[in-house]
Amino acid sequence: MKLELRQLAKTYAGKSGRVAALLPTSFTVEEGAFVTLLGPSGCGKSTALRIVAGLDEPTAGQVLLDGAKVAGPGAERGMVFQSYTLFPWLNVLENARFSTHLSRNRAGSSGEQSAAVLQRARSLLELMGLKDFERAYPRELSGGMKQRVAIARALTNRPKVLLMDEPFGALDAQTREEMQQLMLRLHAHERTTVLFVTHDVEEAIYLSSRILVFSARPGRVVSDITVPFGPSALRSPELKLSPEFTALKRELFGLLHPGASSQEGRGALLDQLVSQKKSVHP
Repeated sequence: MKLELRQLAKTYAGKSGRVAALLPTSFTVEEGAFVTLLGPSGCGKSTALRIVAGLDEPTAGQVLLDGAKVAGPGAERGMVFQSYTLFPWLNVLENARFSTHLSRNRAGSSGEQSAAVLQRARSLLELMGLKDFERAYPRELSGGMKQRVAIARALTNRPKVLLMDEPFGALDAQTREEMQQLMLRLHAHERTTVLFVTHDVEEAIYLSSRILVFSARPGRVVSDITVPFGPSALRSPELKLSPEFTALKRELFGLLHPGASSQEGRGALLDQLVSQKKSVHP
């Protein structure tokens, strides 16, 4: 599997003319990688992800998956949004199976295929820690549980690429950390290629094998960083306390905040953000 973005660009019509959301951007994602698009709000990273998903069209350039041009949504790309996007009238198991239900209706299915889909959905829900909640409805679930169902649904079709647009952004800090641990286990188990969007520096480092840093709008990739912490299966929360993790965090803060270009400036900015985090979560 190979995902390619070739000179992808996007502009929108504004009151005073065309507004550039994404400058020509090119990069490749190899099979099994966990690649994160990191940047400030409004920098075009979610726009790029939506184009890869086939939910938006580029103004210029193209997206290729295994050499074939992406021209709309497809089962080979699973999508997880920040909002939970579950159907309130379906229970957990029915929600998890929904994407395969659509593809089976288009292609036809046998009883054997249906049984395999059911087993796949149940296996994913068990991996997500939701084995005992198959018959529960979304209104009975916490935010983190709802997002676990959404991830299971995106994976039930066995997509080549899992696209995730700030999937943990609406969660509280503790639940977010739990979901990050789950994501590491899931990636180690499934080996699905992941293209992930976030503006959280710590989250990007902890989850990724590679980080593409976007500039402020109009967005463009200003740095391509390989994360040197080994396979996702070997990472633990203690990694965030290591000097190497902190050093990479400082480097990324420097790229995201060019005004704090000196070592002293980056350190002060990091200390300020850490202090703010502690004040919210003592």
